[in-house]
Amino acid sequence: MISGAVRCDLCGGEKAQSVLTTPRLDGPLVRCLSCGLYFVVKSPVVQDGILCQAQPDAPAQDTILCHTPDVTPDVTPDVTPDVTPDVTPDVTIEMDRLAVRARELSLVEPQVEQNETPWRIVAAQERLHDLQRFVTGGRLLEIGCSTGEFLRAAQTRSFTVTGIEADAHTSAAARAQGLNCLTGSLFDAPLADVSQDAIALYHVIEHLPSPSAVVRECERLLAPGGWLVVEAPNIQTLWYRLLGARWRQFIPDHLYFFTPATLRRLCEQQGLRVVECHSVGKAMSVRLFISRVSRYSPALARWLNAISQRFQLDELTVKLKLGDVMRLYAQKN
Repeated sequence: MISGAVRCDLCGGEKAQSVLTTPRLDGPLVRCLSCGLYFVVKSPVVQDGILCQAQPDAPAQDTILCHTPDVTPDVTPDVTPDVTPDVTPDVTIEMDRLAVRARELSLVEPQVEQNETPWRIVAAQERLHDLQRFVTGGRLLEIGCSTGEFLRAAQTRSFTVTGIEADAHTSAAARAQGLNCLTGSLFDAPLADVSQDAIALYHVIEHLPSPSAVVRECERLLAPGGWLVVEAPNIQTLWYRLLGARWRQFIPDHLYFFTPATLRRLCEQQGLRVVECHSVGKAMSVRLFISRVSRYSPALARWLNAISQRFQLDELTVKLKLGDVMRLYAQKN
């Protein structure tokens, strides 16, 4: 048996076209030939210049699927804040490994990220305001809640909030602010059927081993008429076509890349009704903007940083809407 291959998480298809390889991703990027989902193949096997995927359910012999490379380029109010499931060692090890890879590739500057709290609060307020067009109160679950900026904003606006965060240190920081936050995954939490009025995943779905399994679980948890909001990179963008492997969304812990069509299908095949999918922007500090520029041109970033330091521009706000991030709203019937 050849290990390390996967079927398409969205449609179950077993044939994929090789798209590109880059150190910025944790394996080759492929595109499902059945549904068009882009995803990263872990631990690929290469035979005679052909990228091969083992079938997970194959018989005892080494059954593989091969494709020639393209030469062109998470808890309800019933759970108290003190109830915190353990994170499996494998999850913690994998998170640490990917974080180290991102730092080694100079894709993330921890000190810059730590100083972004004021702008994360701005982003949380914008997301809440947008969500309130569909639901104005009730039980809200955020999967991948980080340090809880969105939960805190929602808690002040008639929502009973709970969160799930895989990172132990980050989830502890959320609990230290009085938020109901579990450490672990969505599947660790003892959540009741139809217990949530809204579930949010902001830049989380692309990190998950199985987006389909998570959306299926969200459908179980949503009350009738409840809302799911998903924000994720959109690979159907001019920036990906222009930049290829240097696109800003290619980082080691991104495993899936959706288009509006594949993100819509992800929700609809679990019985949810997609109401809206639109492009969104983000507010950030000049400091973070320069850090992101360094992913493309370290020399340009150094020049911009010198100007920013001279004129004390780091704390100013930049609002970017590049068209490569989308937000989808879907409702349970």
